[in-house]
Amino acid sequence: MERHDENRAYTELKCGDNISYILNDNSIFLTTEYKVLQSQTGGCFLRSMKMTYNGKIQLYYMTDSCRPLSALLPILSADRFLAVASSLLSAVEEVNNNGFLSCKNVELSCDRIYVDMNTSKVRLIYLPVSVPVFQDEDAFETELRAELLREVNQREDRTLPELERLAENLSDGTLSLENLGRVMRGETVSPRKEPEPPQHTGAGTLYLVAMNAPVRAEVKVTKDEFVIGKNPSAVDAALTFSRMISRVHCKISRGGSGYTVTDLNSSNGTYVNQQRLAPQSPCPVKNGDVIRIASTDFQVIIR
Repeated sequence: MERHDENRAYTELKCGDNISYILNDNSIFLTTEYKVLQSQTGGCFLRSMKMTYNGKIQLYYMTDSCRPLSALLPILSADRFLAVASSLLSAVEEVNNNGFLSCKNVELSCDRIYVDMNTSKVRLIYLPVSVPVFQDEDAFETELRAELLREVNQREDRTLPELERLAENLSDGTLSLENLGRVMRGETVSPRKEPEPPQHTGAGTLYLVAMNAPVRAEVKVTKDEFVIGKNPSAVDAALTFSRMISRVHCKISRGGSGYTVTDLNSSNGTYVNQQRLAPQSPCPVKNGDVIRIASTDFQVIIR
């Protein structure tokens, strides 16, 4: 997945414990969304203000008593982690319920999600700009699910029933984010009904979200035979960030019974849940599985 700050739409600048974004083009600033943010006192957003930096608009965010989630994850108990995850989902629901704002403009990396130390309540960074952080709401939801799954899977206590249940629900594409939040609050919900994907049956759309890549990467499978590798002219999705990945490495196939992954005689192998695949032998994959392409792990999300 491409992040727009890497395309120089804006530049991040740390200001002690606070953070600011300097717009490289003032015309992308959205006045209405900024005014809505200023009216959301006590809500799910960090306090912010508009300033000027060398003639450019600077969006300045004050962390107050909050700390970045990335700093807290190693010390959070299971109960505290679940409380933070629930608060994050509630914050996302709050954004979705606001008719003027969009989750596409919310920062989702763990060092840009903040947590109030006293209440475990999540505070978000919202960028009121016309160049969003995410291409669309689907990309946002996929990244959110993958981010939380990564954190669950990295915990030593991940086999606790509550954490296993959260991981299962995050991988369940029939459970909307709103209903997932309700489940975490102990409410009873019905799974959402998804429209049948076009041109094939039996599965939703498969996304591969990188778990340990040097860059944020997401692959969306868009055809029945989807080839992955390093050579852009020979594959459907080019992963150019690792020399370990072969020019033509593996393929994802979809059919009436779901998805499979096949190693295409790669040098460094394709793995499913740490098991190396025999070349040219399709292996079924499901929600929550981890596919390793050479040395890079990808979370499978189907929705």
